[in-house]
Amino acid sequence: MIQVFKLTKRHMDDNDKLPRELKEIKIFSTCVGHGVGTIDFSEKVLEIDDAEFERILQNSGEYVKFKIGNLSKYFEVEIFAEHIAKLLPELCECKLKEILMNLREGYLVLRKDF
Repeated sequence: MIQVFKLTKRHMDDNDKLPRELKEIKIFSTCVGHGVGTIDFSEKVLEIDDAEFERILQNSGEYVKFKIGNLSKYFEVEIFAEHIAKLLPELCECKLKEILMNLREGYLVLRKDF
């Protein structure tokens, strides 16, 4: 089972003068606990069963296979705005594509559940 999480809360100072890209890195680094399996400040927005995930990979382009296909190896994949721009043209029609098309800020985390 693949679980898709979306950032839902921000806990940064509003007067922060960092560029948007650095703010996203700051949010990510403070919200995701690598190695402990926790995703704080995020909400599960989708579950994809293994058969559907394989269908998505089989019917999508090379970048999709590279980016989200690595879930089998790393068990967690982050998707930021720069990834979405490359994923959308190559991603087959599916719920994940709908979520990516509607993401206006923040990021997604795909996590393989055992």
